[in-house]
Amino acid sequence: MKKDKDKYVRTTNLNVAVFLFTNNQQISGINPINNEQKEFAFIKTDYLEELIYLYKFANKDDERLLVPVHKYEQARRELLERLRD
Repeated sequence: MKKDKDKYVRTTNLNVAVFLFTNNQQISGINPINNEQKEFAFIKTDYLEELIYLYKFANKDDERLLVPVHKYEQARRELLERLRD
């Protein structure tokens, strides 16, 4: 996870991006890093940073990690489509 001048948080991890997107975090862009890799840029907020911390360090049984499966699948499909553009 990379922070960009306190305005954006960037990640190349699709799972993290889907979790954040499923939790209604705004993606400001998807940027190419090289020919094979892209990164998701999220607008930095306190809640976004809390979600990242939760994703990285919470106990796997923590209920705050749970998201509705249909919402997760929809978010994942949308992000994968945006990666292909």
